Amino acid sequence: MRNAIDDSRIFEVASSVKDDEVLRLSQDLIRIPSIYGQEKELAEHIAGTLEGWGLRMKTVPVKGYGPCVVCAVGKGAKRSIVLNGHMDTVEVKEGWSHDPFGAKVQGGFLYGLGALDMKSGLAALMIAFRTIADSGLPLRSGVTFQAVSGEEDNGIGTRTLISRGFLKGAKAAIVGEGFGGLRVITNARRGASYYDIDLLGRSAHGATPELGVNAVADAARVVVALDNMKMKTAPNLLSEELKPLRETQTVLNISGGSFSLSVPDRCSVNLVRFTLPNRRTDAREELASVIRALRLGSSTVISLKEDPGDLYHPYLTSPASDLVRTASKWVGKHAGASPKLVCGVSEADDNKIAELGNVPVICLGPGERGRLAKYHQPDEAISTRQLGLAARIYCSTVLELARTP
Repeated sequence: MRNAIDDSRIFEVASSVKDDEVLRLSQDLIRIPSIYGQEKELAEHIAGTLEGWGLRMKTVPVKGYGPCVVCAVGKGAKRSIVLNGHMDTVEVKEGWSHDPFGAKVQGGFLYGLGALDMKSGLAALMIAFRTIADSGLPLRSGVTFQAVSGEEDNGIGTRTLISRGFLKGAKAAIVGEGFGGLRVITNARRGASYYDIDLLGRSAHGATPELGVNAVADAARVVVALDNMKMKTAPNLLSEELKPLRETQTVLNISGGSFSLSVPDRCSVNLVRFTLPNRRTDAREELASVIRALRLGSSTVISLKEDPGDLYHPYLTSPASDLVRTASKWVGKHAGASPKLVCGVSEADDNKIAELGNVPVICLGPGERGRLAKYHQPDEAISTRQLGLAARIYCSTVLELARTP
């Protein structure tokens, strides 16, 4: 039957995706500023584009941010495959030599704020979704496209959709953010836990420091000890740079002291720990052990920030899962080489989809490695040859997954 969803028909439908169409849409998205919290105009543009394609969509308000945009096909299917991508970017960093909103193509690269992170991936998801909707193939699972806000500032858009039930019953999710490019699939991600380490010393006149306990000086010793901690490794997992995966931690802030001539009696250190899959997320006991060994004069209290936007649990989607096997298959068919499976090093929306949505998830999309990976940097750019290829991989993967309930 002509409309049966066999591999040859899937490949035919996916091959109808035109590279220049994905590029043009990527440029359109880049030209609309959407720094986190300011996604409204881009959300309206995406909603209008979907409507112009004859698709019915809805917007979902997100307090303090632009709305999310959701569109679904395959009405009546009990389960769905979710295509998720974020609209927001970080702020413009110093040092751009190109117009960050110019979407200029030069030397085979598309330059612009969000070109990597992740408006090119979002455009590829949109074109793949439209191609699936227009294919006329009998989908036994639904397909849902989600453009979300606030990913760069605590993942609130995706968390809002999860809390509103938009991922309920989903059989799989693909986040179109391609850390490392299309030759890798991120089927795991480190978690991120944030800590406040508060030190309480004892004040004294600044001319007689021996009579007090300097909390700032003790905090400095804590920072050095934290920097020198030996981090765990996961020998069977690779990072996006195809290196053995390690835990890492970073001191983000140190604050304390007084403007008066006094020994500082209070200081706070803020820390983030990136934790490995299948390892404990809460590292308070380990941190406390290191600090106790310093025998500080100050007393210390270590607090784990546990708000939904602060604590990201690691996850691992099995390489044997239908999602990972199907995506790997179609990357190989379209890109000509089997992808490596890697673990993402920084938190992202897929952490929340795995934890709060309880949905098998991967990250896959156009991206760069090494010196070209200018995420959150000036002159962010993406190689244009990846854009149509990403859309074809999405289309093929979703169509195969959708041919079963």
